Amino acid sequence: MIRVQCPQCGAKLTVPEIHAGKAGRCPRCKGTIALPPAPEPGLQLVREDTPEETRAPSKLLDDVAARPARMPARKEEDSPENRLAQRMLDALTPAPADEHTGERRIPWFIDILLYPFSVSGVITLVVLILLPALLDVLPMGLFVGGRLFYYWGPVAVMGLYTIWYLAECVYDSAKGGTRAPEIIDANTGLDDLWSRGSYLLAVYLLFVGPVLFYRMYPGRMDAVFWGLVAWAVIFFPMGLLAMVIHDSVSVLNPLFLLGSILRVLPAYAGLLGGIGVLALLFLQTGNVFGQGLAPQWLGLLHTVLGAYATLVLAHVLGRFYWRYRDRLDWGI
Repeated sequence: MIRVQCPQCGAKLTVPEIHAGKAGRCPRCKGTIALPPAPEPGLQLVREDTPEETRAPSKLLDDVAARPARMPARKEEDSPENRLAQRMLDALTPAPADEHTGERRIPWFIDILLYPFSVSGVITLVVLILLPALLDVLPMGLFVGGRLFYYWGPVAVMGLYTIWYLAECVYDSAKGGTRAPEIIDANTGLDDLWSRGSYLLAVYLLFVGPVLFYRMYPGRMDAVFWGLVAWAVIFFPMGLLAMVIHDSVSVLNPLFLLGSILRVLPAYAGLLGGIGVLALLFLQTGNVFGQGLAPQWLGLLHTVLGAYATLVLAHVLGRFYWRYRDRLDWGI
């Protein structure tokens, strides 16, 4: 597959390699896109036999060793418990980067819960767990040898990496990925992290910012406030998904997002309902643990579950596009 970006609208497209070297139109803005040519295949040395050296097919078959018959599996190896364990091990084994079939090897309600279990996914889980602890426990800096070393720089880089990786999880799941992608790259610089982070921040400010601003300054929970809440609930998930896939602020047009929502309205309503239930449960348990009545380890467990749920929700959002990509028709 060839991954290109539209020079007019910035939409990210994935095109089969058979179209390499051709020109086509962007499915979103209809602009012309020139695809790069396919790389030339490497040369291979092939031994050319002379007619005298070529042996008859019958003689070739005579030299082939007979394949031994496959021994039947023992009963204890073919038990339902062993088959289930093997399926679980196969599901935890990450597939190669080019195998994005979207098919799940075990039941979906179990496979979704296994999504974060890759090297990059576990590292991101650790960052999501440590980041709130660093912000709460560490001061602005620490004196070492008479010099003040600040923590905010490394903490900010950790936050940008987390946002970037969560966006990659959404994008990889939208292409059919079923495990957190293995994309830890030392060449990823701060420019890449900030570019993705600033785009997602724009989504947050446009759809969630008005609710927070109205709640802080007027401080009223009137009809205007609930209207802004509805604005955020309806448009934020779809806007986040569109921004991750296209990397272009043009997709934040409410008319574009509204048209996409109407094409998948029943399924999108179910997605919002599931996200809303999980958010309410997380907030309610957080209020209970924050009152000091619960043991400290329960607060840590609440943070771990929140980080785990964040990765799973990123996968669910990307899979939503994978399942309804024909209706949305965004060109990935």
